[in-house]
Amino acid sequence: MKLIVGHRNPDFDCFASCVAAQKLYPDHTIVLSGLPQQNLAQYLAVYEEKYPFITEKDLPDKSAESIIVVDTASKERVSQQIQEILERCGNVLIFDHHPDIKEISIKGEKKIESVGATVTILLEEIKRKNIQIDSIDATLFAVAIYEDTGNLLYTTTTIRDVEMIKYLLQNGANLVEISDFIKYDLNYDQKLIMDQLVSNLETIEIEGSPVSIAVAETDKFVGGLNAVSSKLWYLEGMDTLICIVRTGKKTHIIGRSSSNNIDIGTLMTELGGGGHRKAASCTLNSQDVPKIKSMLLQKLKNYVNKGPKARDIMSFPVRVAYAEMSISEVNKIMERTGHNGLPVIEDNKLVGIVTKKAVDRAMNHGLQKHPVKSIMSGKLIVVSPETPLNKIRQIMIENDIGRIPVVENGILVGIITRTDVMRSSFSNAVRSIQRKAVHETVETTFLNVRDIMLSNLPKKISILLRQLGRFGDEIGLPVYTVGGFVRDLLMGNPNYDIDIVVEKDGLSLADLAARKLNAKLVKYEKFLTASLFCKDGLRIDVATARTEYYEAPTELPQVEVSTIKKDLYRRDFTINAMAIKLNQKDFGLLIDFFGAKKDLDSKLIRCLHTLSFVEDPTRILRAVRFETRFGFKIEQQTARLMLDAVHQGYLEKVSGQRLRQEFEKILEEKSVFEALKRLSDFEVIKHMFPGVFYTSSMEEKLRALFMFLPWAENFFEKLNRFYAVMYVFLEYHSENLLEEIRQRYGLSHCFVSELKVIKKMIVPLSKMISLHMEFSDIYRVTQSFSSEAFCYVASYLDSQAQQYLKEFLEKVKGTRLKVNGGYLVKNFNLKPGRLVGDILEKLYCAKLDGVITDESEEEYAKKLIESVFSKVPEQ
Repeated sequence: MKLIVGHRNPDFDCFASCVAAQKLYPDHTIVLSGLPQQNLAQYLAVYEEKYPFITEKDLPDKSAESIIVVDTASKERVSQQIQEILERCGNVLIFDHHPDIKEISIKGEKKIESVGATVTILLEEIKRKNIQIDSIDATLFAVAIYEDTGNLLYTTTTIRDVEMIKYLLQNGANLVEISDFIKYDLNYDQKLIMDQLVSNLETIEIEGSPVSIAVAETDKFVGGLNAVSSKLWYLEGMDTLICIVRTGKKTHIIGRSSSNNIDIGTLMTELGGGGHRKAASCTLNSQDVPKIKSMLLQKLKNYVNKGPKARDIMSFPVRVAYAEMSISEVNKIMERTGHNGLPVIEDNKLVGIVTKKAVDRAMNHGLQKHPVKSIMSGKLIVVSPETPLNKIRQIMIENDIGRIPVVENGILVGIITRTDVMRSSFSNAVRSIQRKAVHETVETTFLNVRDIMLSNLPKKISILLRQLGRFGDEIGLPVYTVGGFVRDLLMGNPNYDIDIVVEKDGLSLADLAARKLNAKLVKYEKFLTASLFCKDGLRIDVATARTEYYEAPTELPQVEVSTIKKDLYRRDFTINAMAIKLNQKDFGLLIDFFGAKKDLDSKLIRCLHTLSFVEDPTRILRAVRFETRFGFKIEQQTARLMLDAVHQGYLEKVSGQRLRQEFEKILEEKSVFEALKRLSDFEVIKHMFPGVFYTSSMEEKLRALFMFLPWAENFFEKLNRFYAVMYVFLEYHSENLLEEIRQRYGLSHCFVSELKVIKKMIVPLSKMISLHMEFSDIYRVTQSFSSEAFCYVASYLDSQAQQYLKEFLEKVKGTRLKVNGGYLVKNFNLKPGRLVGDILEKLYCAKLDGVITDESEEEYAKKLIESVFSKVPEQ
């Protein structure tokens, strides 16, 4: 196999260099190690089919015929598995742009040159050989160069990088898309401007298109306002943003838009500036910000197209049910078409909506012959053909509905589904819509919980929290403890996993705390987080208050600096969205923005907004985990949102690795059996594992499995719960489906091979154990079984049979032979080989069954050998 590899947790330059290397060496396969950085992960979610790659778990072995290493020459930056492959490979070629690295530890032919990005070196070779690249390739390569050179501003930038940008633009690199994936770091003055813009942000609607306006003023010059505006645009997730910033005697206007309905470029050109349709700016010699804002709003109307309307995206003709149709007739239509809801028509007019759930309920009550109008919902939310797309999107979110009838003069002329809206907006769908809160609108609650902290926490934890608050006071930063620590404190559950959030600059607090506490500090600057490891073993995680923005459903989020409120709003559920302030003046002040304490007291699991499970479907599994762990109940609307996200196929869009991580956490819960039943209620299991159906038979097997597991985990040195459950889940799968799930969830080839063998013998083997057959008979069948395979066997057994299986395993573990192969060869003049192995196995089986003891082993061995030779005919 020929491979192209880069460093762990690749960024754009690493991945783009892999793609460029593959164009030069097309017989090589790209291998990615670790998790891609967030903006790259978002990119790959869109373009993974164009740029196929494998991960380390897909490598068949630890050898390669040829390896190309990009963006690093240091062995320490690649994974352990890649290091082992590199050590065995004699044909290694390295491309890197870090010539000043202290230790070039990868051996091979090296092309290490002083340029801003590694991909520049490879692009020069692509250009020289006249290898064709398309506009998508050019955009990918350009993002890599811009990101690694700080938009060509870093001192490491060379004329060669600039020449390659020119070459890529000539080949169709898309500047708008490039800007979508470039990350910006703000300096202190820029952050102050950002805070003002956030505070003064308002959104208005112009010709059906939402436009957000933000203003800020300062008497000093601040550069890089384009970067500030772009960051705010991502931070707040807006269609169109226009920032008005006065710096001294001049006022700058910067516009960013993802909408096809607004022409920012021409507007700015009229004002004396310039740019592109979706990104432009201008500078005015005026200090009157309110006047400028008023003028801008007037002029904007001339540059807004009305955009798509309902008639442009609706589906028609519409499949309907007629009011006098029987419920059984409508049920047949739904089953045949797969529709979960149908408009109901009477006298050619729309009179209601009927859902599959209502039909099923009526069928169960024997109402098959009743007219469908008797069970329809007459509460109609409709739009006209002229309703703008943005308005339709807003109606769907605010009313939590997946389909809207289009009505003209009382007549149904079309229908719009959530899929229609997403399709029409492409990747900008999530950016364009406003998330609607699921929690009740409540005033922020402040509650002093200092006494609870002092009484429920160990003294050293209380002291530590006070110290962290004082550190925050020293550098003028608000400090909070958040998340599960707060939740469990209020519930009286021990939890000393301390998560600290600091507004503005968590890394500064982490630096100070590390010095004061004499703790080891590990910083993750790109994510604005750090971890402190104290000498007593305590770990403290510190983060800058941040918000997350999802570019598209199921993708990993972008992280931006924000306030404590927005930091809490990005969390999964209300009960995990509380903070306790630690600064001395307010020490012990519980801050609850979202009614979390009320939900905690009511024992409810409630998500924070209607897009929660669309943005991160793994929260579906987390909701079930918390529900069963605490004995809570998933709130009704949250449950509907979960089920809707499952039905919409969002789980299938999440990587297998992330789903497996969440599923494995559920398997570690004490109430794991109840949790799996709840996952089944929400149809999660069949969507995660195609072909797996949670039947009563499977439920009995899982019940038996989890009855056996605690003992098995104590008995076996190694046991993987995930694999044990997979034996039950996948026992009836075809080879093709089994291979599909193996690849998605990183199951080992050994597991698949063992499952294929064991599932054929599981029924007779379980009967052997249930009938208490000799240990030796069971041993001959199971001697090569893994610990997880024995758990699979236990899933077929009742409690009495499981007890016999335990006795068998304990007997096998405690049975050792004094006689070995060497003894037989030496004392009986035997040659090493199969005969010796057969005799030892018979000897071992006899000892398992209690036929012989330690004292009679040698004599029994002698009899076995005599028996063998007595059957050999004389020559």
